[in-house]
Amino acid sequence: MKRQNTFLLFIIFIFIQLPFTYGMVNDSFGLGPLWDAISLVIVNFGAFFLFMGTFIYTVKSSKEFFIYKLIWLQEIFIIMGLFGTILGFALTLISLNTSFPPGVDPSAATISNMAISLITLIYGFLSAATVYLIQKFYELKRNKIEGVEIKTPKEGFLISSFIYFLLFIIFEFLSLSIGGADIGGFVYIISFESLICVITLFLIFFLFYNGDSPINLIKNIWWYVPDKEKNILYNLNFVRNMKKIAAIMVGVSLLCAPIIMLAALAWPSEENNSLGWNSFTFSGLENGSIIFFWVLNFIILLTIIEGREASKLYFITGKISAGDRFYSIKYILAPAFLLFFTFSFGILQTFLL
Repeated sequence: MKRQNTFLLFIIFIFIQLPFTYGMVNDSFGLGPLWDAISLVIVNFGAFFLFMGTFIYTVKSSKEFFIYKLIWLQEIFIIMGLFGTILGFALTLISLNTSFPPGVDPSAATISNMAISLITLIYGFLSAATVYLIQKFYELKRNKIEGVEIKTPKEGFLISSFIYFLLFIIFEFLSLSIGGADIGGFVYIISFESLICVITLFLIFFLFYNGDSPINLIKNIWWYVPDKEKNILYNLNFVRNMKKIAAIMVGVSLLCAPIIMLAALAWPSEENNSLGWNSFTFSGLENGSIIFFWVLNFIILLTIIEGREASKLYFITGKISAGDRFYSIKYILAPAFLLFFTFSFGILQTFLL
């Protein structure tokens, strides 16, 4: 499949979806409120770096594997949309308990982070839907690519994958710095609780793994290590289950937030934050959103490893191993919805106290 044709289809299908979005907001403000450059960059640049770093060595592939890459890209678009959403949400909650520098409007800073949070989610699903249309376009076409020569990368360090992964890391820290500029930088997104949770996930990763080498599995991010088909299939199954475990654990942890809100009913109402709201009400959500953010980073790493393992299986057997294409909707969107629902309940509660 030619890259330029796919890129052109991406642009066309983006514009095809705009009338549906415009129809929802036309009577109010038009498409103006849906434009946010930071959100657009977070979703598209982040997904591009991850996609190129994962599949840079599978440019020439069969139609079946090309379809798999489009499905993988749909998932990473949704994950990146939720990545920006949770980031903006965490910064919003942190800003509620932050002393702003002179001249900075607390309301404007809080609303700005909330805008990034909500619009990023829209961009993620819009891009995922666009890639879905591209996938269906190629699936419904009868043409097939014949005589594709599968070129396996040389064993060892993959410089291109490392560069794209490094660009994603730099890009992530820039997003944190820009988003957290009004609250003193991205250090506020680092907490002891989130560190413990990430360490726990890595412990589960190593304790549950029963394949040849967990180190080689992690090295897949920027290293190519030849492997046997049996171990590759096990690795794919293991990584996909670890992604589910990570999402379920963060979902369970967010169930503690409503308990904190109920406890806030007995908290003195004069304990207010920068916006005059009861600060104790949102403490559970603040910690939960920070934990969610770092767990999403862990899930992104697992998604990269999954794509690398699927590529490795294709290199040695020509087979395609597709996972649960609705993983991000079932396992990540659900706790994100719980986060927003609890936040909305907290806003109602804080005005009643």
